[in-house]
Amino acid sequence: MEVGTPRGALRGRLRVTDIRPGLLFVPFHYGYWDTEGGHGPDDGTPPRAANETTVTDWDPASKQPLFKTAAAALRLVAHGDGTPAPAPTTTASAPARAGSVPATEGGTAALATSAPAAGTGGHGREEDAG
Repeated sequence: MEVGTPRGALRGRLRVTDIRPGLLFVPFHYGYWDTEGGHGPDDGTPPRAANETTVTDWDPASKQPLFKTAAAALRLVAHGDGTPAPAPTTTASAPARAGSVPATEGGTAALATSAPAAGTGGHGREEDAG
């Protein structure tokens, strides 16, 4: 599908979910993490980040970006081959039919550990040795 707004467009696979009819959800944190530059499409890769479609303004009081909502239109670009979209299976991107898409798995790359840095005594700052 192509998602178009007055600012721009992105392309991606469509997943039908149980969010309110008339709403469209695009995962905001899955833009170009896998491209060589890490911040934009490579040659031949169509735009796919939510940022491509949203405004660059912010609320004057809270300074929060207004990039989370936009009026959008959907356009069919090509029919799918039946392969599930690789989007996460949580929150608004959860499929409407339970079990129709494999559960999200982060694998080894998604593991995180936390340990105090050497010499910080576990407090995140240097301790007085005296």
